[in-house]
Amino acid sequence: MKLKKFKDKSNKRTSIILFTLACIFLVSGVILYRTFAIFEVKTNQNVIKGTIQDPGNIYFAFYQKNEDSGVYEIKKDMPNKNEGYVLDEEASYCGVNGENNPNIKVSVNEDWKIIVSGVTTSRTKCNLYFTKGIFLMGHGVPIVTSGDGLYEIKHEEISAINEGFKETEYRYVGARPKNYITFNGEIWRIIGLVNVMTSEDTVEQRVKIIRERSLGNIAWDSANKNDWMQSSLMKLLNEGEYYQKQGDYLDTGLTEISKHMIEEVTWTLRTTNNNNYELNADLWYQTERESTILWKGNIGLIYASDGIYAVPDVHDGKYWLSYITVYTTLNTFTTSYAGVVTIIFGTNDVRLGGDGVNQPHAIFPTLYLKQNVKIISGTGSANDAYIIAQVIK
Repeated sequence: MKLKKFKDKSNKRTSIILFTLACIFLVSGVILYRTFAIFEVKTNQNVIKGTIQDPGNIYFAFYQKNEDSGVYEIKKDMPNKNEGYVLDEEASYCGVNGENNPNIKVSVNEDWKIIVSGVTTSRTKCNLYFTKGIFLMGHGVPIVTSGDGLYEIKHEEISAINEGFKETEYRYVGARPKNYITFNGEIWRIIGLVNVMTSEDTVEQRVKIIRERSLGNIAWDSANKNDWMQSSLMKLLNEGEYYQKQGDYLDTGLTEISKHMIEEVTWTLRTTNNNNYELNADLWYQTERESTILWKGNIGLIYASDGIYAVPDVHDGKYWLSYITVYTTLNTFTTSYAGVVTIIFGTNDVRLGGDGVNQPHAIFPTLYLKQNVKIISGTGSANDAYIIAQVIK
């Protein structure tokens, strides 16, 4: 009986030990899976720029945002190139032992190749988070639906001269979006990827930018007429001292490199007989694009719609143009005594107004970049503006 009892205890103890070991192996397996198995080696897809010749295998784990829940979910592989995803660079990171190494930078270019730079340790692991977005000048930018960032803007079909305009544009909205860009040795801001008629008179989408600092208070037209094609400001920006980098504008004029980046496009000019200052971006956009008055040139001003689209809520006035008092636009209307230009007032709250075209106001040159101008570095923040260059293939 004693021997039987001893056997019973022994069997029980053995079962407990086996169960404990099984639990340990199970937990270890989960940890091992979490730390190794979810990562894949993508040696044929990544471009390595490191400080050592052979960093060894780099392992990648892929996450994709669920558009319904907004939560990133683990995936077996990265999304396909044409599924409308880009890398969320703020969420993605690389390192060893599960830690984020801020010196290692990871991105996915428009050719859908993973680029990792700053690798100094073998067996580096990268966690890549993909979200809906577009490639803006070759750089993946997430699309947001709230807060500051790049928004998808839908338009109704536009008839008349601009038939063929794409229904969807992409514009920066909010108080502090990451739309800073270095152009002409200065800081400019990206308005967005917008519809425009190119020099071939076909409707395409180009990146539109605006100078962050004003050139100063300058009259739209010193002759007091509201014809942009003959105005003194148009001539200054496109034919005179600013464009040629001469005279008083020697320090703020355009360099030859910058001029080669500018796309000459066809701007629509709208002169109306009323001064409706309603804050309706779609209404302004429709009116501006339906105009049959056309001007082909390099440098203009923003439209009224550009300013309104930058505001997430026109009642709170929090948008990235609001640090300055006024913006002079291309929009004009006629009165019984003279031409009047539409002004965007940007302080405290956004509103529109008007003043005589011969009155000096802050001038912010606005232009479109050629399609081969690409972002080569930077994050678009105020302290790390995008650096651009023309890419010749």
